[in-house]
Amino acid sequence: MSYESSTDLESPTEPRRGPDSAFGYVVDGMNGLGSVLIFAVMALMVCDVLMRDFFNAPIDGVAEMVAISIIAIVFLQLGSTLRHGRMSRADLFIDGFTLRHPRPGNLIHVLFSLAGAFVCGVVFYATWPRFLKAWTDNEFYGVQGVFTMPTWPVQLIVLAGCAVTAMQYLLHAVWHLRKAAASPSNAPGVVR
Repeated sequence: MSYESSTDLESPTEPRRGPDSAFGYVVDGMNGLGSVLIFAVMALMVCDVLMRDFFNAPIDGVAEMVAISIIAIVFLQLGSTLRHGRMSRADLFIDGFTLRHPRPGNLIHVLFSLAGAFVCGVVFYATWPRFLKAWTDNEFYGVQGVFTMPTWPVQLIVLAGCAVTAMQYLLHAVWHLRKAAASPSNAPGVVR
């Protein structure tokens, strides 16, 4: 496998899933919200710098908002990153192996996808009690009297991002399982 074939960003990825379903629109909509949040954070930082330099009046809570926003952006865009095949991974071995041995290669992809869904489930499970505590106890970020912001919206975004990404991993697992079932057991795949 050559470097060029693995970095072609214009060609369709394996499980091609555009926003052709309600779930696809949810995933890509969350990605769009993440992009809007990136723009808002950049605008906030520019305004803070301008206010600090020209008027000696910085905006309160910018550091807290940026720190919280980074977490929200990651979990808003995680599902779409996976859906469109842009998740970082070391594919030096697996892509060539799958081309030569389609059934076992796709079964390895199934295991990888199930492991990804499991990890997302663990993060969801660990975040759920924190979300409930933040919701019931009215927890907040910041310094009282200067700047405060509730923590539950970010916890909710983490939960939603984990749920959507876990579902996307399960869709990938089903796709690769179907490919493994359709592949002949001993025949090598088509080498490009």
